[in-house]
Amino acid sequence: MELTKEWVAKKLPTRPKNAHKGTFGKVLVIAGSENYPGAPYLACVACYRVGAGLVTLATEQTVKIIVSRKLPEVTFLPPHEVVGKINEYDVVLIGPGLGQSDQTVKLVKDLLNSNLPPTVIDGDGLNILSKVGEWWRSLKGEVVVTPHSGEMARLTGLTIKEIQSDRIDVAQYFAKKWEKVLVLKGTNTVIVSPSGEVLLSPFANPALATAGTGDVLAGAIAGMLAQGLKPFDATAVGVYIHGLAGEILRKKIGNAGVLASDVLPLLPKAIKLLKVI
Repeated sequence: MELTKEWVAKKLPTRPKNAHKGTFGKVLVIAGSENYPGAPYLACVACYRVGAGLVTLATEQTVKIIVSRKLPEVTFLPPHEVVGKINEYDVVLIGPGLGQSDQTVKLVKDLLNSNLPPTVIDGDGLNILSKVGEWWRSLKGEVVVTPHSGEMARLTGLTIKEIQSDRIDVAQYFAKKWEKVLVLKGTNTVIVSPSGEVLLSPFANPALATAGTGDVLAGAIAGMLAQGLKPFDATAVGVYIHGLAGEILRKKIGNAGVLASDVLPLLPKAIKLLKVI
């Protein structure tokens, strides 16, 4: 089924007048490395822009310095404290710009054996999982994985050509096998529930084919999860809002020249447009 604005509008989280920041959830973002300091910034801002109440970033010191200067609203957690404090958060996002250092790989593997809250795994989080045999058996609970075709190839052993030639069936097969919500990113992004229910994004926008937009999407999904939506619904809503923000940009700027950071301020505008339906 193709995602519609009416379907998404009905799933948007409520915003009670007597709310406080805890009402809208606490997200822990485990992301960033020396060579990729921008990815955690994009993901954290996206969490906030879709309505999350509090976002904490677990990252190395060099990244902390950069992000804190650009985003004073984020709080920080030393990576070595993550495993012990993981259950203080409503949602975890693992992977944007994380890198694959020995220390990072160990952290992700330790988290595999933890009792995780609802979790979104993106980017290098997926690349690390691809090197762990039958990772889906260790990774319990409510999990959303968000691969593009290259990451999907590493996770499945299929070629990119095989994946792209049959995107819906491939995504459906592995979502059911892994028992995870699966987002196969790309033209008309495919979203599949663990039971095999399929939703297709209506958006095919080359303006979003640029570095960092996947980090924004991962943050949008995590931010929706934090507000209490079920994983499949949060994922579909995040994908749609991200795509709608991209459409607004495409009409304003064109098919080229869009930056991932351009999408961020348009996420709340996309939500507002849906609320007037």
